[in-house]
Amino acid sequence: MAATDQDVLSRSSSTSHTIQEDQKRTSKNPDRPSSDIDEKHSQSHLTETFATKQLTTDEKHSNDDNDITDDKDKKKKDGKKKKEKKKAVPLYRLFRFATPRDLFMIFVAIICSAGIGAIQPVTIVIFGDLLGSISSTAMTNPSAMLDVSMNLILIFVYMGTAVLVAAYCANCFWVLTGENQTRRIRTMYVHAILRQDMGWFDKAEEGSLTTRLATDTQLIQDGISEKFGLFITAIAQFISGFVVAFVKGWQLAVIMLATMPILAGTGGAMGYFITKYTLKTQTSYAEAGAVAEQVFAGIRTVYSFSLQERFARRYDQSLEKAAATGIKRGAILGFGFGGFMFVLFCTYGLAFWYGAKLTMQGEIEGPTVMVVFFAMIMGAIALLQLPPNLSAVSSAAGAAYKIFETIDRVPDIDPDSTEGIIPEKLEGEIEFRNVQFKYPTRPDITILKDLTLKIRPGMTVAFVGPSGSGKSTSVQLVQRFYDPLAGQVLLDGRDLKSLNVKWLRDQIGVVSQEPVLFNMTIRQNLLMGVQREVTPEEIVDACKKANCHMFISQLPNGYDTLVGEHGGMMSGGQKQRIAIARAILKNPSILLLDEATSALDTQSERLVQKALDAAAANRTTIVIAHRLSTIRNADLIVVMQQGDLIEQGTHNELLALNGVYADLVRKQEIATKQVGHQEEEIDDEELLLKETVQLKEEVEAVENIQVIAEKAPSLDLAKVTSRSSVDAFQLKLKKEKEEKKLAKKQKAPIGKVLRQMRPEWPLLALGVAGAAIAGAVFPCFALILAQVINILIMSADPSRRSAIAPGPMQGANLYAFLFVVVAIAALFGFATQVISFETAGERYTKRLRGAIFRAYMRQEIGYFDEEEHSLGALTSKLAIDAKNVNEMVTKTWGDITQIIVTGIVGLVIAFVHSWTLTLIILCMAPFIMFATGYESKIHRGFEDVTKKANEQSGEVAGEAIKEIRTVCALNKQPFFEGKYYKATDHPHKLARRKAITASLGYGLHQGITVYTNAVAFYAGIRLMSDGKIDFLQMFTTMMTIMITAQSVGRASVFTQTFAKAKFSSLAAFAVLERVPSIDPDLEGIETEKVKGEVDFKDITFRYPSRPDVPIFSGEFNLHGKAGTTIALVGPSGCGKSTTIGMLQRWYDPLDGTVRLDDHNVKAFSVNNLRSHMALVGQEPVLFDMSIGDNIRFGVDEHKTITQDDVEAACKAANIHNFIIGLPQGYDTRVGDKGSQLSGGQKQRIAIARALIRKPKILLLDEATSALDSESEKLVQAAIDNILEEGGRTTITIAHRLSTIQNADLICVVKNGRVIEQGTHWELLKLNGTYSELVHQQSLNAN
Repeated sequence: MAATDQDVLSRSSSTSHTIQEDQKRTSKNPDRPSSDIDEKHSQSHLTETFATKQLTTDEKHSNDDNDITDDKDKKKKDGKKKKEKKKAVPLYRLFRFATPRDLFMIFVAIICSAGIGAIQPVTIVIFGDLLGSISSTAMTNPSAMLDVSMNLILIFVYMGTAVLVAAYCANCFWVLTGENQTRRIRTMYVHAILRQDMGWFDKAEEGSLTTRLATDTQLIQDGISEKFGLFITAIAQFISGFVVAFVKGWQLAVIMLATMPILAGTGGAMGYFITKYTLKTQTSYAEAGAVAEQVFAGIRTVYSFSLQERFARRYDQSLEKAAATGIKRGAILGFGFGGFMFVLFCTYGLAFWYGAKLTMQGEIEGPTVMVVFFAMIMGAIALLQLPPNLSAVSSAAGAAYKIFETIDRVPDIDPDSTEGIIPEKLEGEIEFRNVQFKYPTRPDITILKDLTLKIRPGMTVAFVGPSGSGKSTSVQLVQRFYDPLAGQVLLDGRDLKSLNVKWLRDQIGVVSQEPVLFNMTIRQNLLMGVQREVTPEEIVDACKKANCHMFISQLPNGYDTLVGEHGGMMSGGQKQRIAIARAILKNPSILLLDEATSALDTQSERLVQKALDAAAANRTTIVIAHRLSTIRNADLIVVMQQGDLIEQGTHNELLALNGVYADLVRKQEIATKQVGHQEEEIDDEELLLKETVQLKEEVEAVENIQVIAEKAPSLDLAKVTSRSSVDAFQLKLKKEKEEKKLAKKQKAPIGKVLRQMRPEWPLLALGVAGAAIAGAVFPCFALILAQVINILIMSADPSRRSAIAPGPMQGANLYAFLFVVVAIAALFGFATQVISFETAGERYTKRLRGAIFRAYMRQEIGYFDEEEHSLGALTSKLAIDAKNVNEMVTKTWGDITQIIVTGIVGLVIAFVHSWTLTLIILCMAPFIMFATGYESKIHRGFEDVTKKANEQSGEVAGEAIKEIRTVCALNKQPFFEGKYYKATDHPHKLARRKAITASLGYGLHQGITVYTNAVAFYAGIRLMSDGKIDFLQMFTTMMTIMITAQSVGRASVFTQTFAKAKFSSLAAFAVLERVPSIDPDLEGIETEKVKGEVDFKDITFRYPSRPDVPIFSGEFNLHGKAGTTIALVGPSGCGKSTTIGMLQRWYDPLDGTVRLDDHNVKAFSVNNLRSHMALVGQEPVLFDMSIGDNIRFGVDEHKTITQDDVEAACKAANIHNFIIGLPQGYDTRVGDKGSQLSGGQKQRIAIARALIRKPKILLLDEATSALDSESEKLVQAAIDNILEEGGRTTITIAHRLSTIQNADLICVVKNGRVIEQGTHWELLKLNGTYSELVHQQSLNAN
């Protein structure tokens, strides 16, 4: 076994390495169950799951987060529960998606893997024979040595070749089959998710589905590819090692067996604790991540209330916890690893001492001692390699359980099934018969009590009523997203359940409150509704009907413009009109409009309403509306309240009833009474004329911009997008590649990192010292080993037996003792290295993470508008970058030191013993290093690249899963499945290429060691027979070099780490050093009091993320007196909200000035400026804590607030009674993004938060637009109370004019300037744009 002793050694060292690697891996990204939480973050979909989880956890700890003790007890209980629940699929089921071809490859791979494992210990036997023959001939006839040993040397060569081929086949086949199956599983899983019913989605909180798609399938792949092969190899090696050892010399084998449990115990205990602490650290980091995610999601709110410091502190608290557990983990890792090496070397000592004793007594031959020793060690090492691979296989089985379960689940409402009636034609008669319904997630709340309603074909029926009364639910029942618990929903007299689901949804067009557009071009979005071929003319036609053709044709790329994530590039009204065009294009028999116009401004609304009326003609239409003006022409108006139908009839009938409906109408009435009714209806011709005029103006503006845009570099993107096949997704990939290239050119900022690590220098020095000791251990070990074997072998003839160990501290006994000394050194070296570096790393990571987070919170809002700074990107950056940067120092330095020391010590020992042989063997060293390096590099690179690629393809699926309702309504599941399959193509090709190339490295690595042994023996024996060196010199040289080369070959592993760390650190320092264009830390005026006068002068403005779209072109002027109420009205996208952004200094105008009390707002310090204002936005952002805390966040920290203050603010905001009615009152957790509350409730809490600030300037950005009449009334009442108090300037932006008719000044904004201003009555007299808007919204019963 020359192969093998070095092999063994190298293996023992490499095992130590694998253990370390494995621990590292577990620590870096516990590939095992907890699978990359960092990555999970990057999928912002986590938030959604969190929200649902919160439901369950909220009740548990509504009391403050600080009651960690309770949490711990709970965790224990939860832990117990979880343990029982962890289900897994049986092993053979993991391969259920393999094709026959895959199965054949798997079979071959299993045989090869087993062969590789079994062959190792067998080589040792040959090696023993070789040494025996050498030692006997060396005594008698040195010159005949070569002839005697030639045959054995050739056997080595043959075995090397066999191993090389087998290893290549095995690895290649494992990777290929694993990849094929995983892709199949992924595709089926996406398909399975997309076909589930809504009830399942409501419940699916178990780790969000997208995360599961990315990480759990990765776990399955790990478990059925190479890791499975290694698992089999390890078993085979273990069995054959022990068999060889017991056959050759059972006496020694038994003694060695005794120490094995200790070895296994240390290894096992270490693994257990590390996993435990890794999980703990990960949970704390996840908590920190959740804090960060809330900040990025609500960044405008955070800025507006200056909450940066508070969130930074909350973030730091989570980091503190994480760092503490991380340091503990480091200590355990260090001591565990050191202890493990200690036990290992002590075992060697024991074995040789006892072996020498047995040889002296003549029980076994000298060479046999060595064979038994190595065979046992190999068996034991195989045992050690089992746990990581076994855990990979078992976590695969665990992950597969959930995924296979989903794949096998057939939903109650199955869009895939071909069953169900497909009627010839559809009349469109809908009937609800005694329908009763509760949402599956909230079985205790009845939504519909007993709804009975008949809708005749072609009717337009409107549902009105407060939110939560079951309006939207009834629409979802018609789409069959849910089935009623009792009663039936009938279509043309047939129960919906009897109809084919896919056909049913094809007949229904839906336009919902929040229109969902997918991240592709407008044209692709429009075609989403249609299952047939559509001509461009039809598309244009539909868009004209929906009044969106105009603005689309103005966009630089027209219909081929990308809409951005969730349609983020468009204003609400624009998205809504595109969604309507999509519905019109579908040309459904039934049209469902769920508050389709609530987010629009009056003019868009008027036009959209026209479009809807056109769309609703001759088809059954169900409309849900909060704004009654939109539905007064409905054939039937149904008023709902708390799940009951309380009134029905036409607009005028219901007014005559003078009940709930009449009441609602009165609330929304706009006083136009002073002006007569003559010009009640504006002629639509006029509207269209206006549109064309507008079109002309805007087109001219666009042409001017076009000139500017030509110069801008965004052109190359535009060109690419015109091919409709290119997705936003591919563009992103391209961009990432370019960024990588750029980063490669820059130098890694090691200096900066070191300077930041100043406090950890002593620890780093200690670590380097430890690493040096650890590095010297292996060569010294080789030296002693050679000495012992030499003594045992040279004593072959009985006469010299007594010379083996003449005294207690002589001969073999001395060397056995030296093993113990090496063991102590190893314990000290490894423990010091690991503990120092880990501790330093954790401390630094904590500081760096905090710093990066604070740096993000210093950036101006424009920074967060950019594509690459989306919520997901920032959270994952925070999670990953800081970790990687610290690895630049902590991981790489120790390894480098260790390798350098190993190299130096090893070569010195070898050259001293025989320089000729050293040089000959060194010729082989490059091959060994290449093989080891190539294998580990490819292997690591492979994992990283595929993971990343899979994650990106996951985004594609993620989009569909997130908007599942829309996807279902459009019946577009197959489209997204196809898109996903296409996105997985790239990773799939990568993996196949890897299978073929990487396996080469693996095969070489397995074979090259055996070849080197053959070369070394041949050369060594030649030199010996020439009398140049003796056996001891030959053997020492060989052992040392082999071990050294193996250790050095592993150097390539950290180049990988280093490269990753370099990218991350460049990114991190870029953020830390970026100077925000609006810097919150700059000095400025700090006033206690402001009057509240507001002035905009000659403003020019464009959003930084869309520099080609001018919002204001230097003509925007507005003056607001202190203490008045100013209302801004106008079409969407005209820049109303932008004014608020400029007052708050989220953005600065490109030109012109914004003033507050005669001071330019830039003169104030940012926080002081914002402290005088309070904001209530269109979509209120609440943070995941109690209601009380959310409201307290309205006030600066240093001011004290009593509970009474909070309650007073809530009373003013009309929400106090609601809060008191909750089981936990003000301590109720609101859930992530406020998910536990309805829109109106959130909005009123946001108002309370703004009020408690006692602002001089109150900014209301469409604060009531997303609410139903009932909530709107409450919120409006709250706002009116505030306005009446007076004493502050209020700027409100509104689409619904009824809400602002009492304002002191109403400004109509259009085309970037104020075109009319005055009070409600003054503007009506002007008879201009405003009075038109009023008439469009007015609700008089004629």
